[in-house]
Amino acid sequence: RFLKLKKDSNFTLSIVIPLYNEEKSIRNILNLIPHNDGIEIIVVDDGSTDKSFQEAIESDKSIKLIKLDENQGYGNAILTGVKNASGDIIITMDSDGQHNPNEICRLIEPILNDKADICIGSRYLGQCNYNIPLHTRVGECIIEKTLRLFFRQKVCNNQSGYRALKREAVSIFDDIKFNGFTSATEVLIKSKLKGYRVKEVPIVLEPRKYGMSKIKLVKLVITLISCFGYYFFIKLKNLILKNR
Repeated sequence: RFLKLKKDSNFTLSIVIPLYNEEKSIRNILNLIPHNDGIEIIVVDDGSTDKSFQEAIESDKSIKLIKLDENQGYGNAILTGVKNASGDIIITMDSDGQHNPNEICRLIEPILNDKADICIGSRYLGQCNYNIPLHTRVGECIIEKTLRLFFRQKVCNNQSGYRALKREAVSIFDDIKFNGFTSATEVLIKSKLKGYRVKEVPIVLEPRKYGMSKIKLVKLVITLISCFGYYFFIKLKNLILKNR
C-alpha cells in the first residue's frame, strides 16, 4: 500500500535518503519506491567509498542524486537533502533496507489530517522483526527520559531516521550544531523549542540484510551529552531573561 499521488493532489512529497556505503541495499530501496507524479526522490551520497553512488545512478536516472566529496556525517547528509527538497511534505529514511517505503502512507497521515507537524516512525509502537540490542534499548530509554524531563518532549524511538515533516517545519534543520546521529535528537529538541507538534507512528522495522551499523557508540554518547547540555543552557538562559 504505497501512496499514489494524482496530478490534482493538493500536496507534493519529497523522499530524502542519506547514503553511505550501502551498495548492496540502495538499489532494492529505490526499486520499491514508485515513480509517481508529485514524488521527488533525493539521494545524498555522503562520501561513500564503495559502489553505492554507481548503484544509485544505475537504479534510477530520474532521482536527484547529490554526491558529497567526503564523509560529513549522517546529520549533514540529511540536512543537505532536506534543503534541496521541494515537496510540501518531506520524508527521511535510511538506506540500509530497514525502512519499508510502504510505511510512508501511515507516516504522513497525521500530517495530512493536521494532527502533527512532524511524525516519527516508531518500532516500539509498531513491530521490529529482529532483536533490538540491549544497549540500544537502554540508550533510547535514557534519551527519552532526558527529553521528557528537561524539554517536555516524549519520543520513545527517538533515534529513528524514518520521519516525515511539513515544509514549514524545515526550520528545525537551521543551524544544526551537532552532526552525525546526534542530530536526530537535536532536531527533536529544536522542534519542541519552536512549538512544532511531534507524533510517533507505529511502523514495521526490518532487519538489516547487508553491511553493519555506522553508529559509533562512544562518540554518540559524548555528543548526546554535549547536545543536551547546550540546549538546556539555552533554555535556562531564555527562562532567566524572560523572568527579568
